[in-house]
Amino acid sequence: MAVDTLMTFAGIVFLLAIIPGPNALLILYTSLAQGKKLAFVNILGVGFGFLIHAFVSAQGLSLLLSQSAMAFNLLKWLGVGYLLWLGISNIKKGLALSQLTLDLNQATGIPSLKSSFIKGLLTNLLNPKIVLFYLSIFPQFVSPQHILEQSMILGLTQALVVASWFLVVILFATKLKVLLTAPKTAKWLNYISGGLFMSFSATLASTRL
Repeated sequence: MAVDTLMTFAGIVFLLAIIPGPNALLILYTSLAQGKKLAFVNILGVGFGFLIHAFVSAQGLSLLLSQSAMAFNLLKWLGVGYLLWLGISNIKKGLALSQLTLDLNQATGIPSLKSSFIKGLLTNLLNPKIVLFYLSIFPQFVSPQHILEQSMILGLTQALVVASWFLVVILFATKLKVLLTAPKTAKWLNYISGGLFMSFSATLASTRL
């Protein structure tokens, strides 16, 4: 694969990465409310998700999903349900913080590294828009003779580009950490992020094949 081709693809995925979406929102929320360490683990999960998408795309399953209304709708509604669950969970945390008198971390609970990785992975995988991205973009960059190898290279490139951007997001987000130690601020962070996750869920529900 030519370097200029790879750079073109990297430019495309960077532009897509800086547009706020479920992945970015998850990492921003985690960084602000739970610390950058867990946000880094979110990034690992999201990045691994891109590699899985690339492998699946190389095997032709993305094409199958795009042509099968049943398969696409199944993935779509799994994603809708997951984002809705994230939104409701964050709002419930915000409600709990309304009566907070204890330490923020003690009241909300800090998830494990494993659960943070899985959350990042699922937020990425359960998004049929990413499947459609791979379906529409990959054919322009992958040669028929080297589908698997080049797909994995592109998947790794996307993972690295997106991870780099999210690291910048975390760097600036953690500068606001002091402002978020107050339970009242954390409460509204949960409300806002919960509402946005539910909004993404509604948008995803309207996605059509």
